[in-house]
Amino acid sequence: MLDGEESSAKGTFHAICLADMGDTGAAFLAMPQTPPRNVTWFKKGKWVRFANITFEKYFIRKMRTGNSEPVYEKYVLKTLGIER
Repeated sequence: MLDGEESSAKGTFHAICLADMGDTGAAFLAMPQTPPRNVTWFKKGKWVRFANITFEKYFIRKMRTGNSEPVYEKYVLKTLGIER
């Protein structure tokens, strides 16, 4: 786009969110993030808080080791139908 040409790449823009709200939380998935969506999913409960804490610890460890996309993460997301 900087050269005045159309981009050949197109992003998927899927949204996965774990929101911590004190003692409880909310989790949602939107594929793709912008309408029209093919998949939407939302759940709330105390389990989301635990999932969020677990994910934060996993993410910090992943960044410390410098591995931005471990192979097992790639396959788990692919199983869920989410590809980068």
